[in-house]
Amino acid sequence: MVQDTVAALAFGRKALRNWLALQHIRLHAKKNHAALTLSGSAAYANLEFGLSNASLWQTGEGSYLGQYGILSLGRDAHFSLGGDSNVGQHWSVKMLCCEHGASISLGEHCQLEEGVELGTFGKGHIVIGDDCFIGKGSILCAHECITIGAETAIAEYVSIRDHNHDPCVDGPIHLSQMQVAPITIGQHVWIGAKVTIIAGVTIGDHVVIGANAVVTKDVPSGIRVAGVPARPIEECFSSIA
Repeated sequence: MVQDTVAALAFGRKALRNWLALQHIRLHAKKNHAALTLSGSAAYANLEFGLSNASLWQTGEGSYLGQYGILSLGRDAHFSLGGDSNVGQHWSVKMLCCEHGASISLGEHCQLEEGVELGTFGKGHIVIGDDCFIGKGSILCAHECITIGAETAIAEYVSIRDHNHDPCVDGPIHLSQMQVAPITIGQHVWIGAKVTIIAGVTIGDHVVIGANAVVTKDVPSGIRVAGVPARPIEECFSSIA
């Protein structure tokens, strides 16, 4: 009986802290002329956030954003999480130096594990379809566009970036102008652990990409690829033989 009472009090205090944190977020949004449509739930008490003018944060019914998240929405940035989608702890959504059209949109029934990072710069946008899975520590960053079809699974520590620095310029590479090209990933694709997908790549439906591959060229639908650079598995075996 005593243990039940203590547990109930602890739960009540936690719920109260979360509710108070949500009210603080609402006041911050109002002050900064940001819009909120929060039908889901989140660990608001542990959220580090910043909402700029004309930004929009939406969560669908049954969705959940885990503890110790970072949400930074620049001017005009839109972030939406579909219904019944779940995001693990230590997640990050950063939308910087935004231009009109910058957005990150996740469909319904998505599952993001711990430490997933989603980011945009300028007018960049990320669109993730329904029933997608993204593994621990994966990073998706768009300066233009990353599109991922429904029912796609991305394993842990995958890197998907639609931009790269130009090494053929004078001065520090990290200050060089970005080379940008959109990435499109089809439906029902399985991307193995620690895969890197570079700018300008299109991956068809029902593709399998082996762990640690570096995808530098388009992959047609129904193909299995592996290696550095990634190529059809039959070619990998023939080169070993």
